[in-house]
Amino acid sequence: MTEKERQQKWQAQDDAYTMARYNEIKADKARMNRAIKVAQQQAKGLEAQAKAMKKVASTKSSSSTKRK
Repeated sequence: MTEKERQQKWQAQDDAYTMARYNEIKADKARMNRAIKVAQQQAKGLEAQAKAMKKVASTKSSSSTKRK
């Protein structure tokens, strides 16, 4: 088995477990709602971080600094 084939097999196994966990979470309404709430909070935090990064990115660089 090549390295690529091993990687693909591992990825397929991992994906299968991920999909099984998703189905478990989806079947438990309270758990699903908690996960959604956390996802919303994390998205809000990431949006704030992205806004700060955009502000930094739009800052004009100070290309020359005077040295004495």
